[in-house]
Amino acid sequence: MSKPLKIAVDCRDLHIATTGTKTYLTELIIAFKTLQQTEGNQNFDQNFELVLIEPLLGVMPGNSALSKLIRHFQFFWWKQISLPILAFFKGANILICTDYVASIITPGFKTMVVFHDAFFWEYPQHYSRGWLRIFKWFALRSAKKSLSVIAPSEYAKKQIVLYTGIPAAKMSVVYEAPKTFAPSQSQPQSNAQAQPHTSPPISAPYFLHVGTLAKHKNLVTLIEAFALLVQKSSIDPSIKLVLVGGAPSSVYSNDEPNIIAAIQKHNLQNRVVLTGYVSSNAVANWYSGAIGYVFPSRNEGFGLPMLEAMCYQMPIIAANNTCLPEIGQGAALYFDPNNAPQIAVLLEAIVNNDPSVIASVNAQSIVLQQFSWKKTANQFIQIAAKGLNNAPKHA
Repeated sequence: MSKPLKIAVDCRDLHIATTGTKTYLTELIIAFKTLQQTEGNQNFDQNFELVLIEPLLGVMPGNSALSKLIRHFQFFWWKQISLPILAFFKGANILICTDYVASIITPGFKTMVVFHDAFFWEYPQHYSRGWLRIFKWFALRSAKKSLSVIAPSEYAKKQIVLYTGIPAAKMSVVYEAPKTFAPSQSQPQSNAQAQPHTSPPISAPYFLHVGTLAKHKNLVTLIEAFALLVQKSSIDPSIKLVLVGGAPSSVYSNDEPNIIAAIQKHNLQNRVVLTGYVSSNAVANWYSGAIGYVFPSRNEGFGLPMLEAMCYQMPIIAANNTCLPEIGQGAALYFDPNNAPQIAVLLEAIVNNDPSVIASVNAQSIVLQQFSWKKTANQFIQIAAKGLNNAPKHA
């Protein structure tokens, strides 16, 4: 291709998402814009033009059954009707969708779609049966027709291939990176300025977890481990556990009632802080003051909070499963997510500044150098250019 590669990005999640998919899309767009400003110095031969495609109408508000039904209809109408029409008229060569579902009909362009994990197939009980059936049908049809399916880790790729039947040859692993509110000193993530932040909202020492209160996050076990820790006479009686995040959008995966019950069971009402959803600045405040980050999840596609925590050079302990050792490498200590006493031991190791904790923190700068959103965007462009150059001329 001699002309600039015109890359269109579906921006719908900028307006409706509240957690990971919005962060992913926001950071990817920032990185694309950064690359545009430095064209000619990249590791690909094809210059590109970025086109951001915004939804034509707002999303139906409300939590009633009718409101949710209308939102589902709006989602599929956007993906299969409005979005491909707009991509066609904007002259896109590639349309990138970062939320599992791309357009099936693609006049004059190809698609790249991001599957962040295989949760829709691994945990069908966490979703509405009717909606899930329709969602998976569109997701798989569009994925199998796409130029490439992007997975955020080798583990996620393996699970997606296993559960969906998408050929491994069609998939590419492209790592994510920390948010711009927490840039690494050794590896700038973008040209965006870091979000300003002040002191943490509480003065007591605290452990931190950032994420939705979803069942797979395994926060009940974390609370049980924290309860074991605070029983020790050597532990600061003011120490707390802060859970930043709110209930997930799916009521089927919502673990908040069980989390509250666990807090009450162990009489931790004054020791466990539930913040609900907070702004990016507020998240940065919580990161800045934590004595350690805890990631007890039973399943993750990437585990972005690990990298965010590394940007603050805090100790990290995480589950020894799924993608977490792949991403955290030697910059974290690992535990069996089903073993609360083992988690408590590592929490105490952080409090006591154990040599193993110090060694893991010292490894963080090296690990962080492997991840940047600029590198992520660059890989998207390389995959797109290579795929289009190798595509049959009649396609």
